[in-house]
Amino acid sequence: MKMKSLLKLFILFLLSSCATQHSMAQTDGSKKAQEAYKQADEDLVFGRYEAALVGFEKAISIDSKYVNAHLQLANLYQNLYLEYDKAIQHYESVLKMDPSLVKSYYEGAKCCLYIQEWGKAKAFALKYQEKRVVSPYSDWTSQVLLESIELAQQAIANPVEYDPQNLGPAINSDQAEYFPSITADNEFLYFTVNNENDRYPNEDIYTAQFVDGKWQDREPVSAVNRKNAQEGAHSITQDGRYLFFASDRMEDNQGRFDIYIAKKVGDEWRVPVNMGNTINSRHWESQPVISADAKQLFLVRKSNDGIGGSDIYVSKLDETGRFGKLENLGKTINTPGDEQRPYLHPDGKTLYFASNGHPGLGKTDVYKSTLQKDGTWTKPVNLGYPINTSEVEFGLYVAADGKSAYISSDREGGYGNMDIYSFDLPVSARPEVVLSVKGVVKDIVSGQFLKANIKILDLKSGEVYKTLGSDDLNGSFLVTLPAGKNYAYQANLDGYLPFSETFSLKNSSEGAVVELEALMTKIEKGQEFVLKNIFFDSGEAILKEESLAELNVLVDYLESNEELFLEIGGHTDSDGTEEQNLALSKQRAKAVYFYLLAEGVKAGHLSYKGYGEGQALVPNDNEENKKKNRRTAFKVM
Repeated sequence: MKMKSLLKLFILFLLSSCATQHSMAQTDGSKKAQEAYKQADEDLVFGRYEAALVGFEKAISIDSKYVNAHLQLANLYQNLYLEYDKAIQHYESVLKMDPSLVKSYYEGAKCCLYIQEWGKAKAFALKYQEKRVVSPYSDWTSQVLLESIELAQQAIANPVEYDPQNLGPAINSDQAEYFPSITADNEFLYFTVNNENDRYPNEDIYTAQFVDGKWQDREPVSAVNRKNAQEGAHSITQDGRYLFFASDRMEDNQGRFDIYIAKKVGDEWRVPVNMGNTINSRHWESQPVISADAKQLFLVRKSNDGIGGSDIYVSKLDETGRFGKLENLGKTINTPGDEQRPYLHPDGKTLYFASNGHPGLGKTDVYKSTLQKDGTWTKPVNLGYPINTSEVEFGLYVAADGKSAYISSDREGGYGNMDIYSFDLPVSARPEVVLSVKGVVKDIVSGQFLKANIKILDLKSGEVYKTLGSDDLNGSFLVTLPAGKNYAYQANLDGYLPFSETFSLKNSSEGAVVELEALMTKIEKGQEFVLKNIFFDSGEAILKEESLAELNVLVDYLESNEELFLEIGGHTDSDGTEEQNLALSKQRAKAVYFYLLAEGVKAGHLSYKGYGEGQALVPNDNEENKKKNRRTAFKVM
């Protein structure tokens, strides 16, 4: 008989659900049956499940009408041994003896659902609907049960494409591996390992690197993991530099589980930091996930003021750069049941999560919802069969490419217990396409890696899409961005001139990784830098709207470097006469000058001059070169 490994962690809670029904049972059994029952109950409490099963069977062999023993056997077969046909038999016996035990209709319907006995499942469900005590909660449970039967029939009749591949022995073992998350370049996988050989669950975070087409042996994230404490239910940022995770038994815990953050500098992880009382409370907080733009933190909280047992919340970054008060995602996402493991894809609007409260095929299914322009979420869509089955599915993680996905399962053929699998997500379940952009920041002369502040801007809207920093040691940065757009990026660092460049993801192929290099110049008299994202229409000197975001960043830079005096130089290509180009270049430099003044830059720190076509960087012999020569430059005076 197969046992679901994770269900064993919760079995005492699951089996306690029959306690309410015990009080209404019409027979407590004979004295010998009671003795057998008492011993079996003790075995159950101490995790001796085989002995408990034998003991409850003995009790009903002595007294076949021992209702409590039938209920315990039904729960054991349903929730631990997954032998649903046997569970159904015991629920039927209970209901023959005491039809008032209405919850047995509900549980019987679920067991029939799991083994695809649709007619019997619906009959049980309708009986439950008829006999239940009417309340908002029972209205919900009855409705979801009937909808689940209908959904499961249709989903199994119309399966989605699904071919999960075990990640192999470098990742998986006879222990439980789950909650996979991966960096945007698909190079580093992070996951939770639960050592069930210990008396109590002992979760730690592990990582593995993908090298030359295969996963290297996993290693614990030692700086994060602590002895006799649990660390897990984590997520990694797209660039692999920040790890968000949940932990208990740390010195500064505020509740049962708190959310922590750790930063990676070079190849080393720094000491984790508690995220504070805006995020954490005396309640249970876990399963944190940071959005790709680092502006939203999603997590799961269990509290009495939620919609259900565990709900999904979000905290948004405020204007001061701090995460604000947690907001419940609302009744479209959260139910009176349990919602878990949220994951917002880097497209910024596709949310995947697990739930036992929406209509589904099993005990916990995986769903998809999309954020709409008005800030509301669409009705969650079940990802279908066989991604979802009669059992527990959770921990879905969709890679940045929107095609590759990872999930935890204890399906047959694994290494034992929960293993991590990869598969291609069905087209219907995929998010919008995003692409990975990798970059590095260096000193243009020495080649030294630099830690700079990076801003990524949407050229069309002028909005700053993401603000990040390059790595302290190797100057690298990694970000995922929606495809089909043009972007600008800027690098700023004290003592250096600002750097800017444009790049396009309009024609990049799906799965491609775009590479950037920011070469920064130290501030010295006579040095010049070019802002690549200042635009004018042909022959015009009026700043285009998409220029303003770049210029606003320059305003901030000049406010922080008040000792700088800059000459704004306008340059053109060779189209037109020299006189026309000289005048045009001066007008364009003047337009930039007056915009900066209007934004508060002191006039004494700026001057402007037109150079026409006289200082071409490259020959004006093709359109690409002409584009390079049309520029607005800034010279340190």
